[in-house]
Amino acid sequence: MPHPIKEISETENSLSLKELNLMLKKKQKSIPTKFLYDDLGSKLFEDISNTQEYYLTRTEKKILNKNAPSIMNISRAKELLELGSGSSKKTKILILQALKEKNNLTYVSFDISTKALNMSYDELKNISPKLDIKLVKGDFINDLEKVENTINSRLYLFLGSTLGNFNNETAIKFLTNISKKMKKIDFLLLGIDKVKNKEIIKAAYNDKDGITEKFNKNILNVINNEYNLNFQPNNFQHIAEYNEDKNQIEMYLKANSDQKISMLNEEIEINSGDKILTEISRKFSDLGINEIFKKSGLLLEKSFNDEKNYYSLYLLKSNK
Repeated sequence: MPHPIKEISETENSLSLKELNLMLKKKQKSIPTKFLYDDLGSKLFEDISNTQEYYLTRTEKKILNKNAPSIMNISRAKELLELGSGSSKKTKILILQALKEKNNLTYVSFDISTKALNMSYDELKNISPKLDIKLVKGDFINDLEKVENTINSRLYLFLGSTLGNFNNETAIKFLTNISKKMKKIDFLLLGIDKVKNKEIIKAAYNDKDGITEKFNKNILNVINNEYNLNFQPNNFQHIAEYNEDKNQIEMYLKANSDQKISMLNEEIEINSGDKILTEISRKFSDLGINEIFKKSGLLLEKSFNDEKNYYSLYLLKSNK
C-alpha cells in the first residue's frame, strides 16, 4: 500500500498559460526551472547525480558522512524537514546518525514531484520503527508557510546547492521565509556549490552519457502536457554554458530550426538559434554567500567543507 502524501498546493501549478506565453515572447526566452522536476525529470536527476562528472552529490555526501555526528549534536533536532528532498539518499546519513542518539525521529520529505516523494519513502521505510516519515507535496517557494509547525526542535534541510537555481533576490526572499518560520531552537543546513575551475563546473552539466541533455529536453514534454502545447524536443539542442561574470552555469535549449508554437490562439515564432533558458546554477564565494545570509536574517553557526573547498554545508540559525 503506498504511503500517504499530503498535498498542500492550492493549485497543481501556479504559473498561468498567459505568464508562460509572455516568458516565451521575451528576447531572452525562458521556462521556469521547476518544470524540470516532473516524475521523469526527478528520476533523470537521480541518474545525473551518479555520473562521473557531477561532483556535487558525491562531495556533499562525503561532507555529510564525515560531519553527521557534529551536525546532529549541534542541532539536537527531533524533526528533519527537507525542502526539495528528491530520493533522500544523502539525508539518510543524518537520519541514521540521529536515530543512534534519539528514541524517535520525524522526517518530513517535501517535494514537488510524487515520484521523488515515493523514492524518498522507499529509501527510508525499512530503517527503523522509531522513524516517522511524512510526505508532503508542494512548491517549496510558494508553499513553505503551509507546512505544519512543530514544538519540537527542527532541522531544515536545503541540500544539493539548489539555492544556486535562484537569482539573488529570490534566494534572499526564500531564505528570509525560512528564517522567519524557524524557532530559536531550529537550524537550517544549507548545501552550497563554490566557485572553482570552470572546466570542472562545465563538465558537471555536460555529461558524456547525455543524461543532462535528456533531463533538459524533458522540460518541453512537461509543459506540452501541462498546457497542451506542441514543442518538439528533438528540434532543440542542450546547451550548458558557464558565465564567468556571474559565476553561474546557464542551461538552455537552443532551437536547431525555425518553428511555431501554438498558444492562446496565436503562434509564437521561435527562430533557429534562439535559446530558451531553463536553469541557472550559481556558484558562490564565501564573501557572496555570507552577504546573502546577512540579508536573510540568518546567523552562521558552523560550516563544513571538503578538502578541495569545492562545496560547503552551512549550519545556520535565525537571528530573530
